[in-house]
Amino acid sequence: MNKKIIAIVSVLLLAVLVYWGYSAFIAPKGEEGKKQVTIHVVISKENIDQKFEYTTDHEFLYDLLKEKEGELGASFQTYDFGTMVTGMMNYVADESQQEFFHIAVNGEDATTGPQEIPLKDGDVYKFELKNW
Repeated sequence: MNKKIIAIVSVLLLAVLVYWGYSAFIAPKGEEGKKQVTIHVVISKENIDQKFEYTTDHEFLYDLLKEKEGELGASFQTYDFGTMVTGMMNYVADESQQEFFHIAVNGEDATTGPQEIPLKDGDVYKFELKNW
């Protein structure tokens, strides 16, 4: 019985240490304070190519998108692994057409979803409708 309790406590402590290590060293960090950013939306099939300039105190892209949801015509879908952008400019990506909104930061492919993309002063966040 004592070995089981020790094993359970050890596993819980290990889980807490892993979570702390991820939060402290690996997880993206937001930039505090005001920053000027650009949201660039490209939907070629609808002839949409618009840029929006924002000054914000938000630290992550998702927070800015939620604040400007009406202006950007943004929509989202939450999955087990996070939140995805499913629509921009009131155009919703059609999964049956294999469409999705690709996110690029300063021309580089984003490696995470909008909840984990930190906003940085001067950055350009491009949302382009693509097919997989």
